Amino acid sequence: MRQRRRRSAAITLVLVGTITGCSEPVPQRDVYQSLAQCRQDWDQQQCEPVRDNRYAPSYFYGPSYFGSAHPDGSLKPSRNAMDAVRTPGRPTAGSSTPTSRGGFGSPSRSFSVGS
Repeated sequence: MRQRRRRSAAITLVLVGTITGCSEPVPQRDVYQSLAQCRQDWDQQQCEPVRDNRYAPSYFYGPSYFGSAHPDGSLKPSRNAMDAVRTPGRPTAGSSTPTSRGGFGSPSRSFSVGS
């Protein structure tokens, strides 16, 4: 008679987490080629022109939020963004305004830095 092996659900879950690339949220901002593209992902008040010489002055940044990265470490931009950049440090509760952001699965929280 042949014996059946028992499989552990815990091991399967660990492997799934490893394969899907679970990682810490990364403070980032999306980069858009136009205000219209930025407005497709965010409210107009949350879009601001690029002023740090990383991109052309006609480009726009969305607000800072906690996003995710690919396994190689590159950031995952929003659907309508052309790129995403890391923001220095993490937004703090006293200097930022929470922003709701839709997406795949349950909604995430993001932050726009107050001026």
